[in-house]
Amino acid sequence: MVAEPLSPREKKLLRRMALGRRDAEIAAQIGGTEAQVSVQRLRLLRKLKIQSQAQLVDVAEKLARWPSSPIAPPPRPGPPAPSGR
Repeated sequence: MVAEPLSPREKKLLRRMALGRRDAEIAAQIGGTEAQVSVQRLRLLRKLKIQSQAQLVDVAEKLARWPSSPIAPPPRPGPPAPSGR
């Protein structure tokens, strides 16, 4: 799917972009400026050989399904354990 491996920063960007975060929000979260995030978005789209935000979300979802993927969301907590009373 991805010709070159994604850097840790690219993985952070991809996850946030896939969640629909705006460039200004991403910049505030990971540091940098809105313009830098915009440029990084374009580079990421080129690197992944995709052309739209919808395709970016699709790629992020596919990568998140792989357990070893560093962009996978944390597991949801299960129900509380029985107290044994």
